[in-house]
Amino acid sequence: MSAKMAKYIGKRLLLAVVTVLLTICITFTVMHAVPSSPFNKAKALPPAVIIALEAKFGLDKPLTEQFFIYLKNVLRLDFGDSIYFRGVQVLDILKGGFKTSATLGLSAAALALAVGVFLGSLAALGREGIGDKLIQVVTTAMVSLPSFVLALLLLWTFGVWWPILPTRGDMPLGSLMPIISLSLYPMAYVTRLTRSSMLDVLGQDYIRTAYAKGLVKYKIIFKHALRNALTPIITYAGPMIAYIVCGSFVVEQIFSMAGLGKHFINSIQNSDYTMIMGTTILLSVVMVTLNFICDILYTVVDKRVDFS
Repeated sequence: MSAKMAKYIGKRLLLAVVTVLLTICITFTVMHAVPSSPFNKAKALPPAVIIALEAKFGLDKPLTEQFFIYLKNVLRLDFGDSIYFRGVQVLDILKGGFKTSATLGLSAAALALAVGVFLGSLAALGREGIGDKLIQVVTTAMVSLPSFVLALLLLWTFGVWWPILPTRGDMPLGSLMPIISLSLYPMAYVTRLTRSSMLDVLGQDYIRTAYAKGLVKYKIIFKHALRNALTPIITYAGPMIAYIVCGSFVVEQIFSMAGLGKHFINSIQNSDYTMIMGTTILLSVVMVTLNFICDILYTVVDKRVDFS
């Protein structure tokens, strides 16, 4: 590892830590500014009981002191107990929800990248042909439809009109429709991005030189053209994966999946402060980490990246 790259990684790590800390600070401040109590959601409680509960969860201390106590606990991976689910640790709830959301999101992201890169390359190689035009029309339509609309269309088509797939995500094959719903929009975007990048690379001088030297066509395409065309795909891949993993709330609700989305929405409705904080921190760490990994992967795909 070169000194420039090590310095770059150090800067990115520092920026990632600062980003997460700012997210914690802003979320903590906004959450406590909301004029609602987490202890009066189900039924009105006597003032003495509310005072005791606030003391138990440390909500009776000054806001600044609460923040630093919470920050110290988070550094030890202690997110505290859920306010709504009494006696249950936030970390235990997050583990189960994250497993569901990560499996769903990563599967959708892998499908979007694999199919998107393939269709984009196919469209670029057959430029202005029937296949290229058809791919452009379909991807334009897919980009225009939000994932939750696609989820409802799939649910009605294959769960009601032609019931060949289960409508609940926790059933066998139940994750198939949620994965397709989450993957179609990024798949369309990756297809268009790959096509544009491939067309740019195929017009470069070194590609024409490779053809002139008589190199095999598939070797030129996959070893030279596609590899250099993947740089913008990697740029998009980090935020895309983070968006799918962290932004599948509505789709999870539609298919009744017990992922992070369900826990996050319930925690907001119930003013579950510890659960809101734990979910927000986890999602911010996932987004920052994925973006960091994609930044480092630039060096693997494109050696021309300058870290100065």
